[in-house]
Amino acid sequence: QAINRMKKSDNGFILMIEGGRIDHAHHANRAKMALEETIELENAVKAALEMTEREDTLIIVTADHGHAVTMSGYPERGNPILGFVKNIERGNFVNNTENQAQPYTTIGYANGPGFDFHFDKNIGFWKDIE
Repeated sequence: QAINRMKKSDNGFILMIEGGRIDHAHHANRAKMALEETIELENAVKAALEMTEREDTLIIVTADHGHAVTMSGYPERGNPILGFVKNIERGNFVNNTENQAQPYTTIGYANGPGFDFHFDKNIGFWKDIE
């Protein structure tokens, strides 16, 4: 709707739109929501491309900052990106403080609230979140 309104100007326009829900999701340790919101941003860019003329339009897609999201260890090909890694036969697990096999999430957060969700500072080791 913003592009339709702005196109009425004889002087051209500059329009800035933020996919801020991606950031909100990462701050809340919600990797699935961040991925879904990234797809929605992609859909918005596609719509903007369809509604404008490439000859006189410059569309820049960027981020104002990022988050330390990691893919840890060695998940098997086909392992759910939003799931757990635990394959005892191949050694894809971590040993907890009692030396027992413990799964870990494929995606983890290396800092911020997500890190605190995964890491137990009291024992100095990863939480068993399975």
